[in-house]
Amino acid sequence: MRPKKVALLTAGGLAPCLSAAVAGLIERYTATAPDIEIICYRGGYKGLLLGDSLKVSAADRAQAPVLRRHGGSPIGNSRVKLTNVKDCLKRGLVREGQNPLQVAAEQLVRDGVDVLHTIGGDDTNTTAADLAAFLKKNNYELTVIGLPKTIDNDVVPIRQSLGAWTAAEQGAFFFERVVGEWGANPRMLIIHEVMGRNCGWLTAATARDYMQRLARTEVAPGLGLSRANLSVHSSRRCSARKKCSYKKVDTFRVPPRQTPRISRSSSSVSITPCSVRSAARAGWWARTRSAVTRCGRSNSTGSRR
Repeated sequence: MRPKKVALLTAGGLAPCLSAAVAGLIERYTATAPDIEIICYRGGYKGLLLGDSLKVSAADRAQAPVLRRHGGSPIGNSRVKLTNVKDCLKRGLVREGQNPLQVAAEQLVRDGVDVLHTIGGDDTNTTAADLAAFLKKNNYELTVIGLPKTIDNDVVPIRQSLGAWTAAEQGAFFFERVVGEWGANPRMLIIHEVMGRNCGWLTAATARDYMQRLARTEVAPGLGLSRANLSVHSSRRCSARKKCSYKKVDTFRVPPRQTPRISRSSSSVSITPCSVRSAARAGWWARTRSAVTRCGRSNSTGSRR
């Protein structure tokens, strides 16, 4: 049956693509089925449980492309799981004795929603699956469609989740902004942390993208600006009394996108060719999920794909 009304929500942590995904869905529905009504629940599943939504007007549809130029989520996110009754009760989203799944289902019925689009990561889409199963079991005529996003690229079996590509690009772009710090103090070890739930792919992809950008960058070796000074390096060993022994990395092996689930221990670690005060410090970072590069410490984020 052709839907008459669809609803959108974004949930989980922020990632590149949320705003663009909302824009894309609104644009696509407007182009192919302009008669279908669109609403957005504010704050993810929280808004669904509270019945807090906004209607997308004709003027809003015309302005949807603007969202592609912004990060975050214009309709808001929250980390609410419909199967976590205790948490929903604590947040005041349901009353004692209520089942959040049933509350959500009844709200969708009251709003006349035929299709619910959930834009989020693993938890969001797991919750979407739970909601879809509940709807089917209790004979609700509703369809739930999950759109996977996460910078970690670890939603199996999705080849490339929304947000992952841009997060790597932005991490590499940030690296370029601070890499010149090596000239101010060649003895310092600056940490750039690429974080996430399973961040091995993102760490490797960030380093790969940076090295690809560096290969296209013009340098002046005679004036001290060489690619060697700007490159990412992998650690062999470090000594408190000697300079780091390192190997220049020309090519990064990025885990294939079709097998994206990577453990924390798979994260890549790079150490710049400089003296460090403590070998223990370098060893500690080698056991973490972080990328140790010639870059400032930061959480990599971006805002497009």
